Formats: sequence, C-alpha cells, structure tokens
Amino acid sequence: MSRTGPHGPSPDVSVVIPLYNSSSLVRACLTRLCSQTLAPERFEVIVADDCSTDGSADAVEAMAPGLPFRLTLVRRCENGGPGAARNSGIEAARAPVIALLDADTEPQPEWLEEGLAALEGFDAVEGFTEIGDPERITPFTHQTENTSGGTFPTCNMFVRRSVFERIGGFDPRFYDRRARVHYREDTDFALRMLEHGMRVGFAEKAKVIHRPLSPVWKRPLQLARRYRHDRLLRRLHPGTFHRWTDVYTICGRRFGRLRQKLYWSYLAGLAALLVAAVSGLPVWVPGAWTL
Repeated sequence: MSRTGPHGPSPDVSVVIPLYNSSSLVRACLTRLCSQTLAPERFEVIVADDCSTDGSADAVEAMAPGLPFRLTLVRRCENGGPGAARNSGIEAARAPVIALLDADTEPQPEWLEEGLAALEGFDAVEGFTEIGDPERITPFTHQTENTSGGTFPTCNMFVRRSVFERIGGFDPRFYDRRARVHYREDTDFALRMLEHGMRVGFAEKAKVIHRPLSPVWKRPLQLARRYRHDRLLRRLHPGTFHRWTDVYTICGRRFGRLRQKLYWSYLAGLAALLVAAVSGLPVWVPGAWTL
C-alpha cells in the first residue's frame, strides 16, 4: 500500500472515501467537498483506491494540487472491497473524527459542519441520505436512502476514532473477491457498536445526495446475490440480526428484510415467464418499466 499527500497540523475531521473504478463520480464528489462551510484547514480527505483499473486513482492525484483541503491518496496493493478500502483510509487518517463517504455521493455544503455538531454526546451519527433524481427509480436501478436513521449506510456516517480503536474496523469477509460482491460490512460494524453499548444518533442536517445506479435488467439478480452475506451476519450477531437488519415499518407493522423478499419475488417471476415462454404458454405482462 502506498500513500501520497501533504502533511500539516492535525484536522478536526478526516473524510474517508473508498474508490473503485469511479473516475467521473469521485471527481464530482471532491468538487462538492470544495464548497463545505467548514473551513478547509479543519478537515482532510483520504481517498483509498481499491486497485481501480480505469485511472480513477490518477484522476484523484491530478486534482489534489488544486483543492483547498488536504488530500491523501492511498493506493491499495490488492482488491479487497469497500470495507478493506475504508480500513486503509482510516489507518491513514489523522483526525479524532472519521466522516465516511462514498465516491458516488454529493455532500451538501453544510455536511461536515452539521455532522460534527450532531456528534456531540454520541459515539457515531448517521447522516441524512437523500435519493437524487427519484423519477429515475425503477425495479432495475439501485439507490440508497436514509431519512430517519437505523439503517447505518456508510455512504454518510460520522464515527469517533475511539470507536474503531475499541471494536476494530470493517470486516473484509463481507466481500467476495471473485464475484466482486460486497454487502453488510456496514451493518456488521453498526451492530458491533450497538452490542458494545455505544450511542448512535442521527444527523438530519448532515445531508448527502445519492443518485440511483443506471437501470440494468439484471440489477435485481446482482442485488439478490448480495444476500449470501446474511449467513455470516446472522452467525456473528444472532441476538441483534432480526431486530436491526432491513426492518421496515409499513402501516404500523414491521417487516424484516423486505428488499430481499422483493428481489427474490422478481427473480421467481422472471423464471416463471421463461418457463411459460419455453413451454409455449401464453404470457401476460401487466405493465412495463421504461429503461
């Protein structure tokens, strides 16, 4: 693992961004960070490149001299998934607070200032994550949203360094290197915090925009495959898995792992249509999404 970046007085907060083949997206994210209301000398940004093959790391390195804040690029020697990349970034960070962000997010101007303010009295806080361009959402897109807390996405979270020192970083086992599928490393980290009695709050004004991934017909299949990691999560957290994992409240009733059930229902429907088509049976499609 190699590192490049300037040195100087320790900042108040370190922004850690894992990176893998997101050249244009990470440039937009870093540009957004230039507009933070928090003074640039009070924060640093660490981009941890997870062996990108599209020139993303070089693009970040080229931007560094023109940025108002300190930027450190960490180049990992092997691909290990976003959890391992975040661990590398956290290791290089110098501040007492780690602000976790994703390369494909758009942090709003008050993001850092509001996140730090909300952290008072808590060990960690989730930020407000809003879906950008909601009209683009279909069953074939993927989007991340957190508007009330309790879902713990690491695309927008503030964590005290002391938390990592006490419970460790992200578990790299939640990444399948061969299939390049990751999932639940953020949930596992959050459950460890809760099981250790740590306080996790919600920072409503620490806002980022997370736009949907482009629609692809096989997206539900890709997303359904991630749930293989639930076996490990359930084994590690038998007491808290069902209480906190993908729980949604609809009309006063709580539903666990609702997304997983929807993805598998979609796949079952595709299989039924395929069997019907091969068998020469009539196929009726009640509607279609425009991709």
